[in-house]
Amino acid sequence: MMNTTDFQRACARIKLLLFDCDGVLTDGRIALGNGHDEFKFFSTKDGMGLALWRKAGNLCGAVTGRSSEALSRRAGELKFDELHQGVSGKAAVIEEIIARRGLKPEEVAFIGDDFNDLPAKRRTGLFFAPADAHPVVRLHADFVLGSDGGKGAVREAVDLMLMHQGRLEALVDEYLA
Repeated sequence: MMNTTDFQRACARIKLLLFDCDGVLTDGRIALGNGHDEFKFFSTKDGMGLALWRKAGNLCGAVTGRSSEALSRRAGELKFDELHQGVSGKAAVIEEIIARRGLKPEEVAFIGDDFNDLPAKRRTGLFFAPADAHPVVRLHADFVLGSDGGKGAVREAVDLMLMHQGRLEALVDEYLA
């Protein structure tokens, strides 16, 4: 875990938020129906958070081990800048994204909940874990969120970063106007 001052500084630098899907953007449950039907539950709170994140001029996207039409659809709705599914080695994909976008690792945050997300910790400036992430992942996180995956964890991370970037209040004021 980072100390408060380092955490605030790290949040202020972030330009790209990447995250896993199952267990972060969803609660980790997968419902399989007849045929090839697959159902995932996404939080509208996370969706609003990502809309605010992008409205503030930032980038977002998913780097996830599974592939699903549900995530493709949600990514389209929320206008993700990056969508990488079926990824077995997240580190290489994250490094490629950073290089292609001309970013520095400290300008990228990642939210992950399980062992396969841990390589993102050493390749990004800020690593978040949802409250219900695996205990080992929480131990290695720079910040453990108070919300569970699929239940506002992404929104919480976005709000924290926007607050420390000095942008959250202006976004709220737009809705009050």
